[in-house]
Amino acid sequence: MHDVVIVGIPLVAILAGILFNRTDNRETRSEIRDLRVEVMSRLSQIDADLRQFYHLNGKLEGRMDAIEKRN
Repeated sequence: MHDVVIVGIPLVAILAGILFNRTDNRETRSEIRDLRVEVMSRLSQIDADLRQFYHLNGKLEGRMDAIEKRN
C-alpha cells in the first residue's frame, strides 16, 4: 500500500498537469488561429481598397491628361 501511495500520487499529479497543459495549448492555439484569420481578412480588405484606389487614380489621371490636351 505504501508503494501505491508513493508512486500513485505523483503519477496522478503528473497526468493531471499534462491534461491541463494540453487544454491551455488548444485554447491558445485556437485564439492565435482566430487572430490570424482576422488579420488576414483585414489585410485582404486593405488590398482590395488599395487596388480600387489605384484604379480610380489611373482613371482620374487619364481624364486630367485629356483635359490638359484640349487646352
